[in-house]
Amino acid sequence: MPKQRHITGLEAARLADDHAHREPVRLLPSDSGETQLVEARRTSADQPAKSAPPRLAKLSGQGDVVLAPEAELQEHKAALRRVFGETLSDEFVDVMLTKLVSALRPGAHDVLDEVTVNAAIALIASAQPQSELEALIAVQIAATAFASLKFLQHSQHHLDETFIGVYGGYATRLLRLQLELIQALDRHRRGNKQTVEVRHVHIHSGAQGVVGIINSGKDDSRVGEDEN
Repeated sequence: MPKQRHITGLEAARLADDHAHREPVRLLPSDSGETQLVEARRTSADQPAKSAPPRLAKLSGQGDVVLAPEAELQEHKAALRRVFGETLSDEFVDVMLTKLVSALRPGAHDVLDEVTVNAAIALIASAQPQSELEALIAVQIAATAFASLKFLQHSQHHLDETFIGVYGGYATRLLRLQLELIQALDRHRRGNKQTVEVRHVHIHSGAQGVVGIINSGKDDSRVGEDEN
């Protein structure tokens, strides 16, 4: 019987369905959790306060509607404008949110909970984009990051060579793309600056000079000296 070298559509659909029904992990307090929390607050009291990124709510896991608290709608819009590159355009924020949700929930039957949406927004906020272009790159970083983690999870679902090869390969490509996007954002912020060192070599009339790297197996102390 020939060895299977691909994943059938039925297997992929079942895998996606299993992934959709997994509940998000939530941190719950233990019996001593309150004491530890108070101790942690005391430890971080002297550190500068870090504001939390804005959060959104979703009506359903299979819908694309996101909500902000009605009483704080304008405040949330302003916070999201800061997250997405300090933009002055609410339309830009709406488009970026649309693209983000579409990337996190690419299929009509895929499930996207608000926990994942807010985690993606927190990731974008951590990049601290200062322009619309930087915000666009940050959204791409978040999209590839979550997609690569999903494919990485799929690759370990059956611990089968086919699943590891197919889904693991996709995960590897996305992780590389994520790294390239992070490097692109860093280069953009540095302005693609390059340092060029120029040296002047003066050769007098009648003399001879050599320009370049010279490797000698004899006496390295004379490398680079002008020849008469």
